[in-house]
Amino acid sequence: MRSRLIIFAAMSLVLVGFACQKAQQPANFVKYKSDGDVPRVSVQDAKAELDAGTAILVDARPESAYNDEHAKGSINIPLGTPPDQLKNAVASAQGKKIFVYCS
Repeated sequence: MRSRLIIFAAMSLVLVGFACQKAQQPANFVKYKSDGDVPRVSVQDAKAELDAGTAILVDARPESAYNDEHAKGSINIPLGTPPDQLKNAVASAQGKKIFVYCS
């Protein structure tokens, strides 16, 4: 499963913006026209950033899937997490990249 791991490189604001439809968007918010436009990063590059402490890894799958198996060091923030919970979950990511995976 890990060999099929897809990691999306996205700034924390993309994740927050996706979950918060009515939230005010910061000046540096990047909005993509389609999922295909979201930057991707190789597993090797993501691991290097995670090891360097310049990024965090978010598993966007439901909690049950996360509990069955997940990438080491990832945090679970399921798609559709309410904005108030999302804010707390990504508080540790301030100034870091957020890599999101969902499969």
